[in-house]
Amino acid sequence: MRINLNGSFDLTANLQSSFAFLTDPKKLSSCVSDLKEAKFLDSSTFETILTLRIGPVNGNFDAKCKIVPSPPASISITIDGSGTASSMHLLLSLKLSKKTEKITNVNWNADTDINGLVSGLGETILRELSNSKIQEIISALKTKIV
Repeated sequence: MRINLNGSFDLTANLQSSFAFLTDPKKLSSCVSDLKEAKFLDSSTFETILTLRIGPVNGNFDAKCKIVPSPPASISITIDGSGTASSMHLLLSLKLSKKTEKITNVNWNADTDINGLVSGLGETILRELSNSKIQEIISALKTKIV
């Protein structure tokens, strides 16, 4: 099942600080509430274990994340994961732009391909859950990036 989501938000930080935070695996992963464990492989790659709770589906989800920065204002994040008899591939594209000296606008696009047990929950439920998780991450980003 393929799901595409997109949107934009503002960060109260300059472009350089926002870009630096979003391309740092340790800082970026600190914004994911369901993160159970993270192993940082290098300056742009990390592996995670997430706790997944979606209706009747509960368990751990292992994922490998790769951040590909394109300075000064574009970032691609690829996430490949599996768990609970499911798999996922996500490509997240971020485009940063200077709104003011102290505010950065982030336009994002997420293309996700979900297979297995989790995809059986249906697009509506997965879309709502994805939007909810994205809003959690955006809220965390807004409080942590300064």
